[in-house]
Amino acid sequence: MDPTPAGRLRWFALAAILTTHCMDLLDGMMVNTAAPVIGKGLHGSSADLQWMGAGYALAFASLLITGGRLGDIAGRKRMLLTGTAGFTCASLLAGLAVNPEMIISARIVQGCCAAVMVPQGLGIMRELFPPRELPKAIGMMGPVVGIAAIVAPLLGGALTTGNLFGLGWRAVFFVNLPLGVLALFGAVRYIPGRPPAAGASLRRLDGTGTALTAGAMVLVAYPLMQGRTEGWPTWCFVSMAAALPVLVLLGVHQSRRARARRAPLIEPSLVRNGGFVAALVVGVLYYLALSGMMFALQVQLQTAHGFTALGSGLAMVPWTAGSAVGSAVTGSLLVRRFGGRRTLRCGLALLVVGAVGVIAVVSRSHAVSAWQLLVPLSLLGLGMGGVLTPYYNISLAMVTLPETGAASGLLNSVQQLGNGIGYALLGTVFFSCLTSGHRGADDALRVTFWLAAGLLVAAFLIAFWMRPPTHRAAMPDNTADRTDLVTDGQV
Repeated sequence: MDPTPAGRLRWFALAAILTTHCMDLLDGMMVNTAAPVIGKGLHGSSADLQWMGAGYALAFASLLITGGRLGDIAGRKRMLLTGTAGFTCASLLAGLAVNPEMIISARIVQGCCAAVMVPQGLGIMRELFPPRELPKAIGMMGPVVGIAAIVAPLLGGALTTGNLFGLGWRAVFFVNLPLGVLALFGAVRYIPGRPPAAGASLRRLDGTGTALTAGAMVLVAYPLMQGRTEGWPTWCFVSMAAALPVLVLLGVHQSRRARARRAPLIEPSLVRNGGFVAALVVGVLYYLALSGMMFALQVQLQTAHGFTALGSGLAMVPWTAGSAVGSAVTGSLLVRRFGGRRTLRCGLALLVVGAVGVIAVVSRSHAVSAWQLLVPLSLLGLGMGGVLTPYYNISLAMVTLPETGAASGLLNSVQQLGNGIGYALLGTVFFSCLTSGHRGADDALRVTFWLAAGLLVAAFLIAFWMRPPTHRAAMPDNTADRTDLVTDGQV
């Protein structure tokens, strides 16, 4: 580590960046753990429970690329401070919510602010750290965020069950307040302000592309979550069908901006890259399956098997701990020995085995315990870690250096889009089975996990197309492990 004062300040700045990433991750996982209790406290419906997670994820996904572009235009430090302050204030509003509409609105605002906050981290790190220190700085993100992933369900359950200061579930949101203040102080004090690129202005922001992207996501997600409670009226199917022409219009708009030499929201060259498109599809399927399974399992344990919020959080520890272990082993050993693509496919296969294992446990026992879930949830966690470490490196290794920034934004958006659709689609399947009259909670969970396993099998097959374009096909398999291209905060 650089012993000079300037060198020490860089590491304090890194601590502030890591705090923002932990705040985002802790919030999402704690809310997932506390969702059933929040729903009861605010007398919310099953659709409200889905919207608490999906509203955040869809807002995050819709604006993430735009948030990264704003950092380039207006300055990364300024956007980091803006996003962090907004996220902290939205957390306060969520904790003060008195009805489901208020908390869902606050969660959507949180997602918008996170989309501005999160993308700035890697750019600031590249500005602060010289090439010899940058891999070390990026490497610190994995363990720190991994620990946060392990702590989050426990902390969410403890805060909810412990009723700290009589706050109940509201403490899940209020915990963001000291973290936000700490991150803001560190960013103001230790991150140097750098002017935006010469000639940059907000007029370069692709507002039309942002609106079309968000519109397409809402057209799909809203009917998925509201359709079941309203008996699947015709407007639900019309809305989902309308998303297709909106996406076509988005593609035409992006091509026109590129031809006019105006910065598009999505680089057209990435869409023409078959290997990268395959990576995007794999990412959507992976995150869709994972978020849907985690949501359904948390609800099922608390509503059908008498788990408290803390108990369900403890039950999920093998999943999150397995993810941290899997990421560490994959990055340090498996990718180097077997290659990134082979390791990725093995991780997906392990996820399918873990999902089937949960189905087997639920099928054998009418009183599921945390001990019975230990092995299948550990397999899910190990598989998750086996996918995440090589996925981003392989994906970014398939694009050229000038495309890296846009590709990173798309990959982050894919994560949040998959999470949002996972809450909407698999959550709808779970609650539809639960309320159908002839299925119990365990049957609903089995159907949901079988569907998730099918999505993971599809991701496994599509992963064979994750290869570089023809002009880069000479790249050996194991060179996909490029630590200089690790993307922000993915665990």
